[in-house]
Amino acid sequence: MMRVIKALLGIALIMVGPMLIVITVDDTVFLKNILLRIIGGLFILLGVHLLHRQFHPNSYTSKPTSSE
Repeated sequence: MMRVIKALLGIALIMVGPMLIVITVDDTVFLKNILLRIIGGLFILLGVHLLHRQFHPNSYTSKPTSSE
């Protein structure tokens, strides 16, 4: 059940990210526009990371290193 919730959260973050990137407040509020784009980009990256972690869990397990 937790796996499904994390997958849905990842999909939601990927969908909200571009909306935040496209939103432009008044052109006089330049800093707020840049901040919204940064937050949108971070949402996309976080969503992709969550989904990748759900569907490829073996790539996140630590592999023992052989010390010879």
